[in-house]
Amino acid sequence: MSKDDTYFLKGLAIIFLLYHHNPFYPAYSDIIKEGARVCVWIFLFITSYGYTLQMKAGYETKPLRFIVKRIILLYSEMWFFYLYNFIVIILFKPSALPYFLSSPINIPIDMLAVSNLFGKPLIVAEWYVNFLLIVIVVFPLLYFLVKKTTWFSLPIIILITMLCPYKMSFQYGGQFNYYLLMIVVGILFAQNSIFEKLARFKHKKDILVLISGLLLILNLLVVRYFLLFHDFENEWYLSYGPLSTLMGIIIVIMVFLLRGEGKIQMLLQKLGKHSGNMFFTHIVFYNIFVRLLGIYNEIGSFFLCFAYSLSLSLFVEFVKKKTDYNNRIRNGLKRLLREDSIKKQDA
Repeated sequence: MSKDDTYFLKGLAIIFLLYHHNPFYPAYSDIIKEGARVCVWIFLFITSYGYTLQMKAGYETKPLRFIVKRIILLYSEMWFFYLYNFIVIILFKPSALPYFLSSPINIPIDMLAVSNLFGKPLIVAEWYVNFLLIVIVVFPLLYFLVKKTTWFSLPIIILITMLCPYKMSFQYGGQFNYYLLMIVVGILFAQNSIFEKLARFKHKKDILVLISGLLLILNLLVVRYFLLFHDFENEWYLSYGPLSTLMGIIIVIMVFLLRGEGKIQMLLQKLGKHSGNMFFTHIVFYNIFVRLLGIYNEIGSFFLCFAYSLSLSLFVEFVKKKTDYNNRIRNGLKRLLREDSIKKQDA
């Protein structure tokens, strides 16, 4: 899977994300809204796929360096938007200020996106950042498990998910083991070069859709029907929730594998490059600005949020380019992790 492929999928995922989090949607679109939640699985698959390639490229013997590097890179992308969102929330939602003033640790805990670990409420940071921090820390363990056991890692992870007495839950995001199997699927795809192997059947695209679809559908059904439904009383987990997400996954597979070269693909790839930035900004718009503007309309709020998030991302990327921010972070990481000396020794 190339960089352009991942950007394409991220472009699709951020559109689903903005729609899924839109608070102003009519009742009849419930199934579409819940189906759009597939965005989390897409982002996780891409993340675990990319992390696997990075581990294979030189971090297998240095997993701690991998963890430190990924966490610093995550924070370096988040803090631009965290500070902006923090100011907006304090200005337009001053009721949040007493929480930060009540304890000297509340600001750093929220800024580091670890509120969930301390049982604190979510104020500015998103649950997914806290979740991704956990993913980064445990990823080397999952990577080596899959490397040693290959496809047997799937039943192993299923058993771990079923038997593990401790299930870490995230506010608004469900349980950690709710997504664990998708991370393993992403690792398997990368370690076994599944996309490259399937590309040989490009003249039979129905085979691509069938094989990829079966793998992802298996993940969905195993997790939702056989592992977690007994932990929830919500009828959503036994009714249209799984079916709508299943529909979302099939649509993504079809669009990804059957897409053609053209303007839509190019636009989605460009959008995918801004997906991370847009993720960090969209909730503040939905929770604050859209209400200040008095736009309680599904379509209007969606497009305004899209324009708002993309505009902020373009501005931040412009600032980063002018200040050479990304290169400074990378060079700082190389010095911190002594990667240049490591490469010389390996050579």
